[in-house]
Formats: sequence, C-alpha cells, structure tokens
Amino acid sequence: MINIAICDDDLEYIDDVERHISQYFAENGLTFNLFKSQNGNDLLNCEHDFDIAFLDIEMPQIDGIRLGRQLLAKNPDMVLIYITAYNHYLDDAMDLGVARFFGKPINSERFYKGLKKAVSRVDNTEIKFYLKDKSQGVVAVRCRDIIFVEIKNRKVKVTTKNGEYDSNDSIKTWRQRLNKSYFRIPHNSFIVNTNYITYYSKDRITLYDKYSVPIAYSKRAEFKRSFLMLIGE
Repeated sequence: MINIAICDDDLEYIDDVERHISQYFAENGLTFNLFKSQNGNDLLNCEHDFDIAFLDIEMPQIDGIRLGRQLLAKNPDMVLIYITAYNHYLDDAMDLGVARFFGKPINSERFYKGLKKAVSRVDNTEIKFYLKDKSQGVVAVRCRDIIFVEIKNRKVKVTTKNGEYDSNDSIKTWRQRLNKSYFRIPHNSFIVNTNYITYYSKDRITLYDKYSVPIAYSKRAEFKRSFLMLIGE
C-alpha cells in the first residue's frame, strides 16, 4: 500500500490529480491511501508519512517549497513531485531533490510516465546489498542510501549516506542491478543516484552537497536529456 498526498489550493487540480492517480493504480492492479488538502499545514500535522507527495508551489499559509522541505525532513525517502504553472521555481525544487516537475494543465501522458517512475522508486528503495566495510565485516546497504558507485584503480567503491564500502562486483554488474528509474551514468566510471543531485552544470554534478562527479563529454547530451526527463522538463 502506497501513501500519497496531494496539496493544492485549487480544488479542481486536486480532483484532476486524484483522477489520474486512481486510473493509473486501477489499470496496474495497485492500491493506495490518499490524503488531500488545500492547506499544507494539514499534511505536516498528519500522523502518517507519505511515500509520494504531489504539491503545488504558490499556496497560502505555507508555500510548496517550504512544505516539501519540511515533509522531507520527516521522511527523507518520500518522492516529491511539483505540479505548478510557475516554472521559475525549478531551481528551488531541484535543491530538494524533486523527482518530477509538471506544468499546468496536466499532460496525462507525461503524468503517467512520471507516476510510474515514482511508484518504481517507492517499490525499490528497500532493496539491500551486502558489502564489505573497512574492517572486512559485511554490512547491509539499502538501495535508497547509495549516493554513487565508482570504479577507481580497478576497484569498485560504493558511497552511501553512512559510509564507503568495497565491492567485488564489476561496475557493469552494478549498472544492471541498480534501479534505472533513478540511477544514471554521467561517466563510465560512475553510477549516480539522481535523488542526491544538489547541483547540476553541463560538465559536472554535485551529490549530497559534498561529492563532485564529472559528466563525460560524450555523455553530456544524453545525461542532460535523461535528467530533464527525470524532473519533468
């Protein structure tokens, strides 16, 4: 069961998003709980964590950027999606690691593609890999906690929120096993979790506000295209 929240001060758009969600879940045999409100404070006061949140940006009481930031503080694994007519908020949304950025009115085809990837992210965040730490002990690492995988001097290193680990598997194996809905390859030596991108330029990205990863010249166009698709541009 996936917990979904919708917050928009326009009731018409809440109903439209709900209609799209209901249709997608019905067609795919999935179930969900829905919480909807025109006031972001209602979401903050809700006792449940949300797996996916659809937020407008310009709202009274609390704007969508502040709301998204506070919801992520409660549940860092929540998939955040903005639906707004104001594209100039894209940079602020990226700072939060937003998964999608949809314009108004809603484009059904783009919405369903984005929702499919969002659901896939929720379903795959708990997958665990077993890796060796520096003491050669074995540690279970969740897929969602992996920031990037790197090959250096013929050795594969996995960097997570909790530390760095060695892997005996090849970089090719990691490309096959990681969820393609939110892992991307900006360089042949790296696989990055796009949820942790905090800065993007044509030749470099920053992950988790601390790791700088190059984008290979041959991959710039492809990476830019896939990244823009990921955030809904």
